Amino acid sequence: MRTSTVTIWLAAALAAAPLSFAQRQPDSPRAQPPAAEAISVSDAELETFAAIYIDLVDTAAKYQPQMDAAESEQQALAIRDQAQAEGLAKVTQRGWTPEKFSLVGDAINSDPVLTERALRLIEAK
Repeated sequence: MRTSTVTIWLAAALAAAPLSFAQRQPDSPRAQPPAAEAISVSDAELETFAAIYIDLVDTAAKYQPQMDAAESEQQALAIRDQAQAEGLAKVTQRGWTPEKFSLVGDAINSDPVLTERALRLIEAK
């Protein structure tokens, strides 16, 4: 499966976008950043991550021609919003949240063995 860098970037943006719009509680002056926790990724989670990733890549590919043809920044933003909404729906259809997708993705990216396993699953789909 070949995808362009733009498509991969857009897939990541589709998954991460809802995180940027989520409301955050203001940090207290004494708040410490949370310690990075190593999370364990099960085989089932790895399978689900790969399936969601493929869904997001497909969604990005679907909207890429429209993005390329956008005649204004406003039109491009509207297309992006539509793509993000569809991407969020793909994540939630699998019973995950964007936050979980991001956490599992971070765990996969930080572990070369998990990265290799995830890539094999993605390429097999």
